[in-house]
Amino acid sequence: MTPPAPAAEKVASSTATAAGRSGTPKARAPEAKQARADALLQAAEAALVDASYHDITMLQIAKRAGLAKGTVYLYYPSKEALFLAVLMHKLDACYDAIEEGLKGDRQSADHIAKVLSGALLGQHALLSLLSLLFTQLEPGAGIEALVDFKRQLMSRMVEVGATIERAGGLEEGVGTTLITRASALAIGLQQFASPPPDVIAELAIRAPELKKQPLNVEAELTSTLSDIIKARMSA
Repeated sequence: MTPPAPAAEKVASSTATAAGRSGTPKARAPEAKQARADALLQAAEAALVDASYHDITMLQIAKRAGLAKGTVYLYYPSKEALFLAVLMHKLDACYDAIEEGLKGDRQSADHIAKVLSGALLGQHALLSLLSLLFTQLEPGAGIEALVDFKRQLMSRMVEVGATIERAGGLEEGVGTTLITRASALAIGLQQFASPPPDVIAELAIRAPELKKQPLNVEAELTSTLSDIIKARMSA
């Protein structure tokens, strides 16, 4: 008969068994959790390159991230919560580009407008997600995800707003108003310039005389923003 293991060996064996079951040592659990959340975020962003928000499923995102579908819901309680996080990530990149583009001393209205336009249009799917913010993402994300998003957004908008004000010599508060209006203008122009492909094809067949020249969204947005900024500068 094998003699019973000493108490110390039993403790060590129990600890090793628990570690084996968990798969991740307790000290590394927060890092592993963050890595999975980041992987899901990246997978969701990558999915937007191939499909629209409405056509993407949580199962597709889980497969891209190499995780089980149920694992997705441990980090993001809903599709809306996940894409709200994607939107904040894209807005961070947009605002970083604005702050980088407006470094230095006082700058012209034309330059500020160009920087804003380039930042807003330079992030793939940013405008399409922004257009869904109030109708789908916020209502379905859940209160915790929504509060977290709004706090992050408010903080970043104050920061980037101050950068715009400093660059243009504008009054306090004008910068946040300007970035809000720029976003709304960009969404509207993008939608106006991009009707559904099936509609374009049908019009080409049935009423070719209604074909319009393509709209240069960046040029229109930059021109409009420049006019708004110049008006604020002279106020």
